[in-house]
Amino acid sequence: MRIWLVLILLTLPCVSWCESRQQITLEDQNQEPIIIEANTIELIETPPVVRAQGDVLFRQGQKLLLAEEFVYDYNNETGVLQNATFTTCDREDMDYRVTASQIRLTSDQRLKARRVRIYLGKLRVISLPSLAINVGPRTERNTLLPIPGYNNRDGFFLANSYSLVGTQNTDVDLRLKLTTGSGIQGGVTAGFALQGDSQLVPPYVPDYGSELNKDDVLRPRVIGDECVFPESRHSPSILSVFGAVLVRERAFDIDEPDIQVTRLPEIGLRYVSPQVCVLDDFEFPSVGVQSEVRASWGRFKQNNPDTRYISRFDVRGHASTTLAAFGDNTALRATGLARYSYYDSEESYKVLAGALDATRIYPGGSFASLRLILHETSGSTPFEFDDIDIRKELQTAGRYVRGRNTYEILLKYDLDEGSLRDWEFSVARRLHCLEPSITWRNRFSQISIGLRVLGF
Repeated sequence: MRIWLVLILLTLPCVSWCESRQQITLEDQNQEPIIIEANTIELIETPPVVRAQGDVLFRQGQKLLLAEEFVYDYNNETGVLQNATFTTCDREDMDYRVTASQIRLTSDQRLKARRVRIYLGKLRVISLPSLAINVGPRTERNTLLPIPGYNNRDGFFLANSYSLVGTQNTDVDLRLKLTTGSGIQGGVTAGFALQGDSQLVPPYVPDYGSELNKDDVLRPRVIGDECVFPESRHSPSILSVFGAVLVRERAFDIDEPDIQVTRLPEIGLRYVSPQVCVLDDFEFPSVGVQSEVRASWGRFKQNNPDTRYISRFDVRGHASTTLAAFGDNTALRATGLARYSYYDSEESYKVLAGALDATRIYPGGSFASLRLILHETSGSTPFEFDDIDIRKELQTAGRYVRGRNTYEILLKYDLDEGSLRDWEFSVARRLHCLEPSITWRNRFSQISIGLRVLGF
């Protein structure tokens, strides 16, 4: 709850275009103080609103908002900025910035922008009709800027995912990949939370075989940059409906690396049980169970544009628990998964799987993890993208942080074949406002360059 505000009408150091500047400070027990600075500031008591006009500056921690006009309800912690700019870079020549005709601040720590342009330095990299940015606690990395790269399947590419609509209940994302070798890939995914917050867990997650052997499974499930629920260590349960229309999206299958998948459409229902926070000051919970169940139906086409669409009904669920915690930095976890898929080609496919992983966390964000994954399958599937390529898999992942540099590695080893099927290595360096990274993925000779936005 807002404690109160300190109104300071100051005559600040003035430049040629002004006569005086005014400043107001809003203090909160649970958040960083908010400082609003403008040519004129008016405090309206009923309802409790701050109205600022003329070269407005809004600052909270590293987050900066510049606007011509700003109206802020400090009881509800909501506001509207006109002709606004958002950044976390306090340099005169900003490394990046997001401009919009209007930005709305919501009480759940999101920015909703209209008529958006995103700049890297002075270069405009993309324009969007709308954009939703979560500026509160989160575990995923912030990649407002498109990711360029090259692989031996698509040639040169430019890719990213943008939240067009982001509220407590609704999530609509644009997934876009422009390639020189395969044209435009991607589409729109959406979800609506019937219960819980749709932003805590993405409503839609594409499936390729099994959640246990996805390329990024170790990093988000084993370690996060920040605990999202530090007080209760538990999240609320989430029930959501989801849908997707995706065209020619690349599915980097191990056995068939040339696969492209069209989903037109895919719809479903997803339930995520209350989750124990994985990290809290580098401490593991001693016990805790996470579980998820998902049912979906979709029309899919793989590769050949002349082939017919095949419908699939899919039900799957998985659960994980901490078997043992050794001190405050090492844990042993187990995960089980079951899946049943039925196709209108009168085929069916069943998967039972289990995984055991050991993880050790080191100060500063470094970690090491080893995971054993076993799959049992029966039946058949008309698709390559949703079958299991590696029945017995050993994954290892690690992150090493030294100063401003971060190094990450991921290895996928096929125990049946006795061979290393894929590996990935990345290097990142934290700068003033951005963290550039370069990633090499060996299986597809893919190199990509990322730019993580720092400060939120």
